[in-house]
Amino acid sequence: MNTILVPTDFSPAAAKATAYAAQLAKKVDASVRLLHAYQLPVPMTDYPVLMVTADDLKKVTEDSLQRAKEEGQKAAADVPFETESRLGDVVTEIDDVCKERNPVAVVVGVKQMTGFDRMLFGDTTLSLVKHCTVPVIAVPENTRVGVPTNVVLATDLLNAEEIPAANIAAIIAVLGANLHVVHVEQKESTHYPEELMKAFVGINASYHPIREDDVTEGLKRYVEQNNIDLVLVLPHKHNLYERLFFRGHTKGILHAMPVPVMSLRND
Repeated sequence: MNTILVPTDFSPAAAKATAYAAQLAKKVDASVRLLHAYQLPVPMTDYPVLMVTADDLKKVTEDSLQRAKEEGQKAAADVPFETESRLGDVVTEIDDVCKERNPVAVVVGVKQMTGFDRMLFGDTTLSLVKHCTVPVIAVPENTRVGVPTNVVLATDLLNAEEIPAANIAAIIAVLGANLHVVHVEQKESTHYPEELMKAFVGINASYHPIREDDVTEGLKRYVEQNNIDLVLVLPHKHNLYERLFFRGHTKGILHAMPVPVMSLRND
């Protein structure tokens, strides 16, 4: 059976991601595997302190995973759940589990954080999106839980031939969703991506060019005005996604969208 991996830190954002994954797993006939990675605390003083042992931490983790599993099963009672705890760095452990079990997706909760918070504490979701070899779905803490029915593919069309159209069409078909191919551009254009749209003939797909100076705001407005419940982005060289994430935009798409964002690699 296929598996959806859900890293959890037992926060409200992780709980939302777990419920979302459960609904998705029910739709695609998959199980859900909850993963918690933990590290031993490091004393920051020269004085003797009472340290928590690895066994103590593992016991606390296992109890918390069981509670998270029970809550997640409320979203989809007939979906199989598994749990696992690992000692180590969260991104490294997620990567190892992906290599071992090849999940169909990683679903991770996105907390509301300021830019300063992300700078200070790092951003696990961004690290996963940049390095994970399986699709990553980032679920905002305040999003609606449910199977997507209207999906946006955000693209700048610079490397349209590299878009994994067959994989995208297969995902849309399994979900039974509508696909909106959205190109946000700063200048008016009459270009129509004929070859790309031909690849989506077997599904309900439509093309929507948008004129907007701020790419993120243009995409966000389209999402809000068209009842979109999933944004699909392609993190590979020179595309819209990398420009938004890694080339200086003040607001990344992952933290700006009010709906889940799926990153699909084309390696």
